[in-house]
Amino acid sequence: MMRTLLPIAAVLALLCASGAGATESDFQTPETKIVLVLQAAVRADDKDWFVAHLHFPVRYFGKTKRTIRSKAWFLRHYDTIIGPELKASILAQGPDDYLKNYQGLMVGDGGRNIWFADFGGGDGIKYEIITINNTD
Repeated sequence: MMRTLLPIAAVLALLCASGAGATESDFQTPETKIVLVLQAAVRADDKDWFVAHLHFPVRYFGKTKRTIRSKAWFLRHYDTIIGPELKASILAQGPDDYLKNYQGLMVGDGGRNIWFADFGGGDGIKYEIITINNTD
């Protein structure tokens, strides 16, 4: 009896040890992770994060319709593009309540949202911003 318990105890110990270093983010989907990171960038007004995640050209629908073609233009117009209503929409969203379909991943609500597409290729998922909607 004792001989059969030892191997079982050893297996259980290995299973527990292997999960000991796991964090909550290890169990999140890539989609949930990008929502959480986007929300953190919005809270911090992290313009550099946004610039690093733009996939040019980016379509923008606000008071005017634009095609964002450069980082410099985006940075000059950041406060208008990522306005308070869009920020509120993104921050109000639950991390697991995103919309994902053939067009990409949407974070936000009806007229105020950001669309991502996966440009990861062979090295995994890499979401980049393709469209920003900031309309009524």
